[in-house]
Amino acid sequence: MIHFLATDLRAVIAEARTQQCRIVLVKDQGVYMLSEKGELENGRRKLIAWAVECNPNTVPFDDWWERARAEFGGDDFVEHFDCGDAVFDRVIDDGLDIQIRADARYLYIDAVAPRS
Repeated sequence: MIHFLATDLRAVIAEARTQQCRIVLVKDQGVYMLSEKGELENGRRKLIAWAVECNPNTVPFDDWWERARAEFGGDDFVEHFDCGDAVFDRVIDDGLDIQIRADARYLYIDAVAPRS
């Protein structure tokens, strides 16, 4: 299971809702969420919410790479979520974090109380 902080996700969700587009979960050089459309900075999306355990800016390569592979397999992927989904309302309205886990067929996304 990987964890996204509400403090990081709020801006991504707000951008997706303003742009009326989807939220994208990406596994490639780390695991992160971003708005499908939005402001660019240096050719990259400006607002990115990194998974706590898979952020190449804060976690050593071998650690985040192994965690991402263990959680989601070896292939890179992109998955799209409706920005109006109730799970994102819980992040905005209640300050809940997001946890994502996967099995061979599905991704599961849940709003959870922030870690203490």
